[in-house]
Amino acid sequence: MKTILVATDFSETASHAAYYAVSVAMQIGFPRIILYHSYDIPYASSDIPLPEPDNIRQLHEKSVEFLEYLKNDLMTVAGKQMTVDIHTNESPLILAIETFIEEEDIQLVVMGTTGKSKIEKILLGSNCLSLAKECTVPLLLVPYEAPVERIKRIVLATDLKEVAEISPVMAIKNLIHALQAKLFILNVDHNESEHYSPDIIAQQSALHKLWDAENPEYHFTDHKDCAAGIMAFAEERDIQLVIAIPRKHSFFESLFHRSLTERLAYHTHIPLLFIKKTQFLD
Repeated sequence: MKTILVATDFSETASHAAYYAVSVAMQIGFPRIILYHSYDIPYASSDIPLPEPDNIRQLHEKSVEFLEYLKNDLMTVAGKQMTVDIHTNESPLILAIETFIEEEDIQLVVMGTTGKSKIEKILLGSNCLSLAKECTVPLLLVPYEAPVERIKRIVLATDLKEVAEISPVMAIKNLIHALQAKLFILNVDHNESEHYSPDIIAQQSALHKLWDAENPEYHFTDHKDCAAGIMAFAEERDIQLVIAIPRKHSFFESLFHRSLTERLAYHTHIPLLFIKKTQFLD
């Protein structure tokens, strides 16, 4: 059963991401959501003693209580057409998510990306950064300010490098079709000397071969900061979802640079979807 995994820490941000996940599931026809909370227990050391068994039990019971509360709220939106399961344990968050991906039909992981307090921002940001680099299924990062609405306008950001080799074409096409959304394809660059190089022209040709059948709008813009350029375009065009293909030495790394995280990820209302594999919405 195709499933969306929602990681929650019970913050307002995480709860909002859960509602957003339900909306996405309903739009793309996924029948199941798993709500997961990790009450990660530190390893014993001379400085950090392990909690007493009773305390661990209380952590588990309290987590279940909060998850049930969130589940009941979500079910009022999802109705009987969707199953919402809950799970909580003491596993480290990233390890737990990897285990779910191995054992369940997880097609998408959803997390909130911003918090109102400074500590929320640090914790959520670090988890999202690690997951975006390691997650083997698509990862959707939902800002606190993202409106819960039907997704109609999507931008795919590309750096025009190895376009045919790294693009999860079917994954993105399946998503576009399921959402019945308009696709925009954006390249942000600031190196004018390479704009008409043979390699760039070849990559543009490959881009058109991959996507012309979807009738997208192509945009090529100049900006010193690729990540800022992407977000500026998204704001100007009323984009509701930004898709990025994470890989080393790309704008993906700049998206998560510490200073940009504070200036962009914490202050934008546009969700970010990172796709690395093609088995999405098969």
